[in-house]
Amino acid sequence: MNIIKMKTFALITFISIVATSCGIKKPQPQTEKTVESTMYNDLSVKMLENLKANKSVKEIQDKLESVTEKELMEGLPTDANKKAFWINVYNGYIIAILKKDKSQFKDRNAFFGKKQVKIAGETLSFDDIENGMIRKSQYKFGLGYIRKVLPSAFERHLRVDDRDYRIHFALNCGAKSCPPVRSYKPEGLYNQLENAAKSYLTDFTKYSEKKNEVESSVLMSYFRGDFGGKGGQKKILKSFKLIPEDSNPTITYGDYDWSLDIDNFAK
Repeated sequence: MNIIKMKTFALITFISIVATSCGIKKPQPQTEKTVESTMYNDLSVKMLENLKANKSVKEIQDKLESVTEKELMEGLPTDANKKAFWINVYNGYIIAILKKDKSQFKDRNAFFGKKQVKIAGETLSFDDIENGMIRKSQYKFGLGYIRKVLPSAFERHLRVDDRDYRIHFALNCGAKSCPPVRSYKPEGLYNQLENAAKSYLTDFTKYSEKKNEVESSVLMSYFRGDFGGKGGQKKILKSFKLIPEDSNPTITYGDYDWSLDIDNFAK
């Protein structure tokens, strides 16, 4: 393949990746009769319960580290199982690690990029979990518009099937403006995420009819492709009745408080 053909192929590949990554797919309620918690979902929930009660989570982490990839794949049979598991794992390990060493949060980029979460024989970073497992192999700096070209086999086997913008209102990164920590379960996950999104956006959205302007969470800007761009963001705000159905306001974004807060459990 000559250099011109190689460049053309690369450009086509890039465009196709961007195209398949754009747009918003409204999550649909799970058929809850077919979705049940498994041992690994239960372990992820137990880890959060122990952290909230200031109990040790070492035994739970040891179990999650020693499980095989195949066992974990079989133990997370549906998208709801995977989504609930990885959200809890992300939140749980953030809290557990920062409880031991708060100084890591001083350099947040290094903290989120450091491989320190051992699951099924793999050592993952928080970036790996968020952007790979939960956002279905999105490039970290792609604003939700660019997918990874070559994700690992481990990631392909255990990532979610569909991106869901509501996970951004469930993931707690340890900062004061992060959503509160809740224990997510595959049963009823749709409603759990719906309630979490509505609660968070209600707290962080201010609408001015006079100015025809709405200020909402900067998370929508950080991951704008996950929300379908500004058009998708307005649809979401309308779905939660935070702006009028017939409105078309200018969207702005509020500040994000990065002060450390590792005890932000939902009541």
